[in-house]
Amino acid sequence: MRKVVPPTCLGALLLTLAACGAPAHWEKSGVSAEITSTDAVECRRAAFQESFLSTPYTTPPVPRLNWLQMRASERFYAENRLTAFCMRNKGYELVPIPKPSS
Repeated sequence: MRKVVPPTCLGALLLTLAACGAPAHWEKSGVSAEITSTDAVECRRAAFQESFLSTPYTTPPVPRLNWLQMRASERFYAENRLTAFCMRNKGYELVPIPKPSS
């Protein structure tokens, strides 16, 4: 008999794998850390608002927790893509943080 993986477990696995990626930060030559931080906050705020517009809430055919989780993850990924788009438009690059040598 074949076992089916619940969508919740699959989502948790994907988020865990995504978190294992190499750490990185936004960088732009000639810009201080304070300005970079301010730009990142502005981009995240705009992306948060836009993600709600691009993934509007609709009533599910049958109220289910999995459906609500799916909508929340769609907004999460849309927000991350929009934040990255905004930062790149401002001239920033996502640079991996080098691992410290032991």
